[in-house]
Amino acid sequence: MTADETFPDQPGSRVRFVDRWLTRWSRNYAFLRRAVGEVGRELARRPYDAFLQPGEELSFSQFVDGVQVEFGVEVYRIDRDGSMWVRVDARSHLGTPLQLRPAFVFRKLPDGRAYTST
Repeated sequence: MTADETFPDQPGSRVRFVDRWLTRWSRNYAFLRRAVGEVGRELARRPYDAFLQPGEELSFSQFVDGVQVEFGVEVYRIDRDGSMWVRVDARSHLGTPLQLRPAFVFRKLPDGRAYTST
């Protein structure tokens, strides 16, 4: 499994532009972007079956550099071939422009490999 491979179909260039702009001009957004990226890559390394446990709460809260950050984890799509799409978002009391929050999306394959969006 390689959590740093990229999707064959990258998101639109406008989304990447806004994300880069927010990361550059907002310290809080950049902080949350780094936090959600690290946590998302860690989650992508988990076994495939860990996401399928009934009643398993995937979302959690932890302190990152002294700031409490809530990470929402959602398996939002499972394809016919068993590939699952997982979204991780970060929330905290830190203000960001327009209250936009970064997210990390990855695709987990039944064989354990993961493809990330960044």
